[in-house]
Amino acid sequence: MARRTKTPVGPAELEELHARITAGDQLPPWPHTRTGRAYKRWCDEHPDRAEQARTARQAPQLRYGKPRFTHRYASLDGRGFKGAFSGRMAVVSAPAATQTSTNYGCGFNPWVVGATAPAVGVPLGVHAQTGQDVSGDVLSWFRAGIIGNPSAFVLSLPGLGKSTIIRKQFIGAVAQGHVPIVAGDIKGEYVAVTDAMVTPAGKRGQVIRLGHGHGHLNPLAAGALGEAIPVMQAHLDELRDRGEDSTRLAEAITETEESVHSRQVTMVVALAELIRGRPLDDFEGLVISTSLREMRQGGRFSFASPPLLRDLIDYIRSGNADLRRALFVADETEYRRTVRTLVQTLESLTDGVMGQVFAEHTTTKIDLDAPAICIDVSAIARGDQSLKAGVLLACWSDAYGAMEAAHVLADCGLAPQRYFLAILDEMWATLGAGAGMVQRVDELTRLNRTDGTGLLMITHTGRDLETLPNEVDVKTAMGFIERAGMVICGGLPAGELERLKGVLQFTDAEAAMITAWSKGAPIERTETRERKKPPLGRGKFMLKSSKDGTAGIPVQVLLTATERETNIHDTNVRFRELLDGVPSGQAVPA
Repeated sequence: MARRTKTPVGPAELEELHARITAGDQLPPWPHTRTGRAYKRWCDEHPDRAEQARTARQAPQLRYGKPRFTHRYASLDGRGFKGAFSGRMAVVSAPAATQTSTNYGCGFNPWVVGATAPAVGVPLGVHAQTGQDVSGDVLSWFRAGIIGNPSAFVLSLPGLGKSTIIRKQFIGAVAQGHVPIVAGDIKGEYVAVTDAMVTPAGKRGQVIRLGHGHGHLNPLAAGALGEAIPVMQAHLDELRDRGEDSTRLAEAITETEESVHSRQVTMVVALAELIRGRPLDDFEGLVISTSLREMRQGGRFSFASPPLLRDLIDYIRSGNADLRRALFVADETEYRRTVRTLVQTLESLTDGVMGQVFAEHTTTKIDLDAPAICIDVSAIARGDQSLKAGVLLACWSDAYGAMEAAHVLADCGLAPQRYFLAILDEMWATLGAGAGMVQRVDELTRLNRTDGTGLLMITHTGRDLETLPNEVDVKTAMGFIERAGMVICGGLPAGELERLKGVLQFTDAEAAMITAWSKGAPIERTETRERKKPPLGRGKFMLKSSKDGTAGIPVQVLLTATERETNIHDTNVRFRELLDGVPSGQAVPA
């Protein structure tokens, strides 16, 4: 076998090797190799070259500013970098693994709470722990499939910003082309933001004020739903003139007319029961319904030109053969004796404890072309419970009729499809306004997906729902939380979280957060002229999109520069002088 000859390492090869070493393109050879021994002898013979080699070994980086390890550790595999001093592992140990469910795993450090923050919908603020942007609203999350029902229930103690987070969704709904409706703004907190909404065409948000000296509301008005009937009828005539099929439109008109009639009867009966304090007899509802039909058939009134309560009272008082036959009375004397109590009750709706709010035609009708709608009832005194209850009933009936009118016109191809955001703030006052309000809201929570309507329900605590007059209403109201697609919790006491355990689950970390947010501002030993510190939980909310124990999203609500400049979120106007410490008319120190 031939012996392998070794390539000699001569001066030329050593010069080339030295040039690569000093340039940083190659490391010095291992000293125990043949090339290494030759290079060492060559460096001993040339001291200047040896100094250059030592300098190259001590250089922190290669030429062109590249780190030396990028060449030394150029190869990488599953055990680490290849090469001397690369930290390569000969044996790779398996990492420790722990198996758990997502329900319990969210409590392990560092995953104390869920950090997922979907950027879908209205910008609300930032994640309270990670600082990640958080966006969300009921209609956008429903469209994205995050929640199965476009509704939210908001719970928070007073003064922590629950109305602010709702107003941000209010503004976002307008920006997305939806129409927010506040049907009964008890404290006037949505008047400023509604008035500030302006479309590119210059259409402003509509504010309707009701109360003593602030307009009238006719409970027999057909509203937007009644105004849709002439539009549908005109289109029906056009179809018939062209000889096209109009059966479906004719059926829709008949159905709408019956719906409007039913709303008129229901509204009058509800107001009468509110005044009387007990349900009306069955025949009294019959008298109201029959009278309204006959008044329209007489030609004097129609859905577009509805009667007043005074007209209805006079028609019932006068009577006729049809009414006597419906009541199965023998003569005029027995008829008057039968309807006497009903007429007295209806008379009390035109004056008395209700004032004259329901005595005249509606002052301002709901405008479906407005970008936002707010019915302000803050002018009604707090002690005037009967009037407030009646106005809220009428407002919700009118608003719900407006939403239904938009959908009817869209179904008939006479208007574009619109989506609404119904806002029910201070829910405790609305539900306790009178008989029928719990059922009305319950209907909205069950059918809002069918009606193309998002729903926001706001109250302080779950205990507010337990103060309703009867047990049936309490159980119905507690179902609002169960059916809500999303629950938003601000600062709440620990006892409130225990009360909600039956319908909503919180991790220990979430419960600690929410109870900590219920504290007030830190106590200071002395009063200073510096800006007052806000409560610890102001603007902090937990978004729970699921009720199965899935971790929520803690969010810190942030206001934009425009929101701060316009001051649309300030609900402490009456306390401004006290909080700023400056009398009215004087500038507030910066």
